[in-house]
Amino acid sequence: MKKIAIAGAGAMGGRIGAYLKLSGEEVTLIDNWQEHVDAINQNGLEIKTETSTYHVEIPAVKPEEVTESYDLIILLTKAMQADEMMEVLKERGAIKENTAVMSMMNGLGHADHLAEFVPKEQIFLAVTMWTAGLRGPGKLLLEGKGQIDFQRADGKPDKRTEIIAEMLNKAKLNASISDDVFFSIWSKATVNSVLNPLCTILDKRIGEVGSYPFVQEMLTPLIKEIVAVANARGTNIEFESLLKKIESSFPAETQGLHYPSMHQDYKNKRLTEIDYLNGQIAKYGDELGIDTPANDLITHMIHQLEMKYSH
Repeated sequence: MKKIAIAGAGAMGGRIGAYLKLSGEEVTLIDNWQEHVDAINQNGLEIKTETSTYHVEIPAVKPEEVTESYDLIILLTKAMQADEMMEVLKERGAIKENTAVMSMMNGLGHADHLAEFVPKEQIFLAVTMWTAGLRGPGKLLLEGKGQIDFQRADGKPDKRTEIIAEMLNKAKLNASISDDVFFSIWSKATVNSVLNPLCTILDKRIGEVGSYPFVQEMLTPLIKEIVAVANARGTNIEFESLLKKIESSFPAETQGLHYPSMHQDYKNKRLTEIDYLNGQIAKYGDELGIDTPANDLITHMIHQLEMKYSH
């Protein structure tokens, strides 16, 4: 890949972009937050980890300032901002006939949205279990370990898939080519639909939620509803493995010290992605005739919190 753009260069986009840049790739960060863009261009991207603080020199632009095309665009906007980002990038000539577009966004249904802008064979769907925090304009907090699973949206193997995997692994992003990316997407959506809203509602880190003695009783109704909906839509996920996956994020050495992205959005007075997680699951449930009272309740509770900043 000669030129890579990270479209939506917040916490996670910054992490992916910085790792790719440090591995020798030509990377541009694209983001709508002017202060963030200015800070990156003036001081580099400041990265704080558990053990050190360092800077990565990497160019950043706003979408309307893009003047070149890219071989790979990694889309990491909030789900509700993706269409607008893609429209601007297409208008600015950033998307060529053969540009690969990889979605690493949270939530469900992204392949259908992206197919309005590029053919399915140019779309790659990815899920990442990396975490990242934004400490201010141009400043990231990176903790824990993670991995990326991805696949071409139409499920067909090709040489470009292998090239992207090699590139991500050279950047130490622990990538693997999935045989069933929709299984990975639903698995990630389950984790996000449980931990993101609970940490936001309770104002707790992942590990703090996990330390509650009756946490399994809290999680079980949410997970069971998601499993029922996913299976009805043709993706076979299992309750026990999902519960273990969520519990594996509780220790401090994995993701226990981390506030999820929804918590960060709420604290920064931004709308959350609840409608693309629990809200979308509830919508699918309505379409399928499956009751989802726990996911309905969680969706309403997050919308109640959002009302605090909507006036």
